[in-house]
Amino acid sequence: MPEMNQVVGIFWATAVWLLVILAGSSSASKCPRAEAETPGGVRRVILDLDAGGDDAWALTMLLMNEEKYNICVQAVTCTHGNAQVPDVAVNVLRILEALGRLDVPVYLGASEPLITPPPERKDSHYFWGHNGFGDVDFGGMPVTSFPQPEHAVLKMNELFQSYPNRITLLAVGPLTNVALLYKMYPEVRDKIASVYILGGNRHGVGNTAFAAEFNFFSDPEAAHIVLNNSPMTVNVFPWETVVSLMSLFSTTWRFETFIKTSNRAIQVLNKVEWEIYAQEDGWTPCDMYVAAVFLNNTILESVVKYRATVELNGRVTRGMMAILHHVTDSEEHNVAVIDKIDGEEVRRMLLSLDVEKKST
Repeated sequence: MPEMNQVVGIFWATAVWLLVILAGSSSASKCPRAEAETPGGVRRVILDLDAGGDDAWALTMLLMNEEKYNICVQAVTCTHGNAQVPDVAVNVLRILEALGRLDVPVYLGASEPLITPPPERKDSHYFWGHNGFGDVDFGGMPVTSFPQPEHAVLKMNELFQSYPNRITLLAVGPLTNVALLYKMYPEVRDKIASVYILGGNRHGVGNTAFAAEFNFFSDPEAAHIVLNNSPMTVNVFPWETVVSLMSLFSTTWRFETFIKTSNRAIQVLNKVEWEIYAQEDGWTPCDMYVAAVFLNNTILESVVKYRATVELNGRVTRGMMAILHHVTDSEEHNVAVIDKIDGEEVRRMLLSLDVEKKST
């Protein structure tokens, strides 16, 4: 039956080719082209993430608020951190599928920190499981969609060059992609509208190892490069601010609020976070806070500028963000540390993500 085998082979080759074409045709972002942009324009954003559950909340928050806050998600770029990059991409695609937003292009980036080997997982542990989504069995992969072929760093450079000073970067994972962007294309640093980071710690209180926050601990050199080479003041949402919100955002409130929801992305997150938070008191959707601040700057209640760097050599402090309090010249300050936000307003923003609650 060689002829029949040949026919079957041609059929499957054609099917795969069509799937690739369809995936490519749906990959164009809904963000307007530069020439079609109206005066004032939309606020564009690139979300660089490592796709644990909190990253997924950030992505959901952004996509469901594009119209309300006049923003558009230009791209999602994936980095190592909570999981390996292929798993990060699957988690992102799972959320995009749930929201009906497979038009948002996804790019694979750095798979390891700048200096290897990476930290021992006994120090950085697997809070979000090995795959970033609590190792939940979803019974299958997301529908046909593929990450884009370009490397995340190459695409970031292309986008910032194409839309100078019109794209904000939200970096909510280890900063390897951003550091590579800065080193490979130093001229692009001046073309980024603003940078928001979830990471670091302003009092030396860490959630990983002894004195470091997870994202900075996972690639201290990358964090050092970004803080010390950004021409603009970097907005930093540190671990201590996350901790200060834990009493308001308890796991009890989280599950009672969203256990019954028509939002398919939150349905996915219910499965993930039940595995992660079943025995925890405080809910820590860290990356979502950064998305909320970008969307709605009125929730900021206390922001203080400092000169900061990242400790690279300390035996117990490697990866810690060090505030240089003796540097009082404001022109030398490089970070704006977000110490306090309006938690009640964030609650309202979260409630608006539930379609049924939003309509009542």
